[in-house]
Amino acid sequence: MVSKTVVGIQIGAPSFVDEGVEACLDTLQERACVNTLLAMVYSYKEGLSGRAWPPVDHGRKERSPKFHGGYYAVPHPEYYRGTLLRDKVNSLRAPDVGDFDLLGSVIPAARKRGIRTIAFLADQIHEEMHEFLEMAEWDQRGKRLPQVCFNNPHFKAYVQAMVEDCVRSYEIDGLLWRSERWGPMSNALSLSRGRGVVKDTETACFCPHCLAKGKEQGINVDRVAEGYRVLESFVAAARAGQRPSDGYYVTFWRLLLRYPETVAWDMFWYDGLREIYKTVFAQAKGIKPDLQVGWALPATISFNPLYRAAVSVRELAEYSDFVKIIAYHTDGGPRCAKYVDALHSTWLQDLSRDEVLEFEYRVMGYTEGGYDEIRAAGLSAEYVYRETKTWVAGARGTRLQIWPGIDIDVSPGENDPPRSREGVRDAVSAALRAGAPGVVLSRMYSEMTLGHLSGAGDALRQLGLA
Repeated sequence: MVSKTVVGIQIGAPSFVDEGVEACLDTLQERACVNTLLAMVYSYKEGLSGRAWPPVDHGRKERSPKFHGGYYAVPHPEYYRGTLLRDKVNSLRAPDVGDFDLLGSVIPAARKRGIRTIAFLADQIHEEMHEFLEMAEWDQRGKRLPQVCFNNPHFKAYVQAMVEDCVRSYEIDGLLWRSERWGPMSNALSLSRGRGVVKDTETACFCPHCLAKGKEQGINVDRVAEGYRVLESFVAAARAGQRPSDGYYVTFWRLLLRYPETVAWDMFWYDGLREIYKTVFAQAKGIKPDLQVGWALPATISFNPLYRAAVSVRELAEYSDFVKIIAYHTDGGPRCAKYVDALHSTWLQDLSRDEVLEFEYRVMGYTEGGYDEIRAAGLSAEYVYRETKTWVAGARGTRLQIWPGIDIDVSPGENDPPRSREGVRDAVSAALRAGAPGVVLSRMYSEMTLGHLSGAGDALRQLGLA
């Protein structure tokens, strides 16, 4: 077993139900030297807490009924009395695994083996529940979007209730909160959607809570709304190939200079996210001061300079014990190419696609292959090393630990880069050689082939850590 090095794996309840708790833990220890479970306790996303389809070489082989998601432990009503869900607490429980209690069933078995359990919670809602719609973001047209608003008091009360329930009800060793989202500027530019026309940018949030809070902070919310309407029109025209007379880059900057409120609103959104981080951190630490609390950051940290500019590692260190960064080598190639497509479709359209990729590499601090190469082959272990080193350097002198997420068979498709045991081995090795005190095997155990999972164990043994 690994002692000090954190070897975490993201895992959902279906894996334990399908394979058995003890057998599942055997596999994780023997193949990957896992000593930390990031147990997906709360999620409404099938990619995080569902079963793999097509099936891999372990787990259930037939397709599951329609996925629902929810809370995969037992919610305790006394903690939700101050929330909109006070009369529907039982409806939070995920029906996908019956009465199986993820934390209650796994923690005792894991502890006997010296394996820690970190409760993994995501900032998600179920669109079919009216109470959740009361917590949702609004776009400029008043449409409720399928994601929570960080400034909504009902959502904050719900978060606090869920954190308190999880921390008081179970002997967890840590808490990981996931919010893999980004602010309105990136959404208006549709930076996660590649090339082509985008019908709905889902730029948010313009709910009454955000508008009132923005006004209190001295932000001219009418100018914000006007600026984002102009920005969305610019993006729509750019994606349709309608070049402004002064070009895309100059026109984009003219818009920002004319409407600086759009930038202020972007930081306003990130400040709301930071407030949630601080709320979760204070809530958990107030109950169990020694509990490790951290955050799962999105893949945009490697590809989106606007997101990277809004996130300060030193500031995160003030209210975090660890952060999981996504440093996906295989899946990272197509994701990087997709961001290049998005940049090349909007404000960097004056450049060639290859020049945009070079811009991306230079400003984000790494160098990989050409556009066609990264789409076909993914990124290298050197990318994992350099990205990890950048974050470790940023956190130096603080208590903050950086845990890179290493991708193993993330949602494989026909045209995806090749995946291999050696690729996983090299990526894990690169992260640890760069100074990371641990890694998180991602995205979910249920979609990983056992041979590829074994690459993590190979790396740890090769480095003398197992």
